[in-house]
Amino acid sequence: MKLASLDSVTNAHDDSIWSAAWVRSTEEYPALLLTGGLDETVRLWDPSNFTCVQTFTGHCLGVVSVATHPTRRIAASASIDSFIRVFEVDTNNTIATLEASPSEVWQLQFSPNGSNLAAAGGGSSSVKLWDTTQWELVTTMSIPRQGAPQPSDKSTNKKFVLSVAWSPDGRLLACGSVDGTISVFDVARAKFLHFLDGHTMPVRSLVFSPSLHDSRILFSASDDGHVHMYDAEGKTLLTSLSGHASWVLSVDISPDGAAIATGSSDKTVRLWDLKMRAATQTLTNHTDQVWAVAFGPTSRADVRSCMLASVSDDKSLSFYQYS
Repeated sequence: MKLASLDSVTNAHDDSIWSAAWVRSTEEYPALLLTGGLDETVRLWDPSNFTCVQTFTGHCLGVVSVATHPTRRIAASASIDSFIRVFEVDTNNTIATLEASPSEVWQLQFSPNGSNLAAAGGGSSSVKLWDTTQWELVTTMSIPRQGAPQPSDKSTNKKFVLSVAWSPDGRLLACGSVDGTISVFDVARAKFLHFLDGHTMPVRSLVFSPSLHDSRILFSASDDGHVHMYDAEGKTLLTSLSGHASWVLSVDISPDGAAIATGSSDKTVRLWDLKMRAATQTLTNHTDQVWAVAFGPTSRADVRSCMLASVSDDKSLSFYQYS
């Protein structure tokens, strides 16, 4: 397996770019890429020619997360302005505006079946779920204090929640906190299950294995410089990967489940072979910290091949071919 650099777009945004998410392809439409930046915009990119096809406005502060719905039709963006904007990808028409308290919306992710939108709740020490038909807040799943049996609003040891991920079957939701812990919830029962320990610094990115066969496997990226692989149901740390010289800000897994990519504040993107449990490639396209890496959908010509995108504080967007 390898990554081949395709192109880099300098000044893809007017400020740091913190997030990226792919819009899946359909019979009629090719895959596209959404990026969100501190310039308060979301931009839509055509990876076939590496050009920006649309710039979406609507936030009054920087965009910290973007997420795309599995139907392809809609997307959501979260901003430091405390609003989540839900919009149509093709027209930029606003479908819903979801408001949260300050510092209570960070990372977003739609559920695999598209029925819910999850938001890492920042200072609220919770994960919020919105229904995607009426766009109503359906539940807030609070994280308990460690050692306490149930969540408590009176907690003095609040966990600032930075990241969120769904298991591919939609049963589990994991969220990563500033204190290095990962909380796992049973979505159907809206119940906290357990903590996953092992990191010593903020967990900024999470991703489950895309395979239903391995739907318990969770990967985490942390400021402690490590990437962990857990059995999220069995509460087991399976392996710890190290190699970055600084914070690991983002992790994503390839559609074939054979590799992960990571982005770091050491300015590099790394490709890791999961069988070898080692980094096989380091790419240095960026000149500042890499906030997000995102694998695209598989190629129709070769199901083992897809694209990877990375975005950075250097305002650039890089595309790679994974094969």
